[in-house]
Amino acid sequence: MYSIGKLAKMSHASIRTLRYYDEIGLLLPTHKNEAGHRFYSNEDISKLHYILMLKDLGFALETIQQFLSNREFDLHSVLSMRKKMILAEQENLKKMETAINTLLTIVETEEDTNWEMIFNTFSTFPADKSLLRELWAKHFTEDEQLVLNKFSGPGDHSQEEKLWRDLTQDVRANLHKDPQSPDAQRLAKRWMDLVDRVYEGNAELAQKVWELNKKREPHLRFFVFEQEIITFIDQAIRHYFEGKESKL
Repeated sequence: MYSIGKLAKMSHASIRTLRYYDEIGLLLPTHKNEAGHRFYSNEDISKLHYILMLKDLGFALETIQQFLSNREFDLHSVLSMRKKMILAEQENLKKMETAINTLLTIVETEEDTNWEMIFNTFSTFPADKSLLRELWAKHFTEDEQLVLNKFSGPGDHSQEEKLWRDLTQDVRANLHKDPQSPDAQRLAKRWMDLVDRVYEGNAELAQKVWELNKKREPHLRFFVFEQEIITFIDQAIRHYFEGKESKL
């Protein structure tokens, strides 16, 4: 028989973990003395080995408990199933790696960014809705999320997507000009009009998304702009509003 301390040292599982396994009925010690000290048999150690191995393979404790309580438990079948899951995950990661390499090539070799290809490439990424909800809840209220949910996804070829693509191309072509120039001010006006349209007049929400772009924080599903465009538009819009105020 092995004490809980000796088993913990031998298996590299903490005493706290072994106590928790006892509490949930996953690994019960063969014997407890009057003082409540736990002692484990060779059979218990073998069971712990299975538990730790299955846990390392990614199975939840509830699932492991179901496996071990089933007299017809087939370890070979379980491991084969987990292997298939891992191979599928590897395939998805390989696709994502290929897509990212494509984007890196586009960014590094093309003077004019092919936005349509970028949108289509990112549309192949799996949508993690739980991550999306977690990120949105961090930054946006429920009412704001209702507005954002109306946004089209990348690659949908929506009217808003086309307008943003055309506008960013025009801004990129004028980056060499003074933000106070007439051309820059016309672009600022187009930008503000499109923001008002897309965000349904919610200037506070539009500003939140814009700040996320400026900080380069991941927020999913929104248009992401190069730093040069952000800087240029920031300056052009500031001069645009200063010009409006001076006319009052």
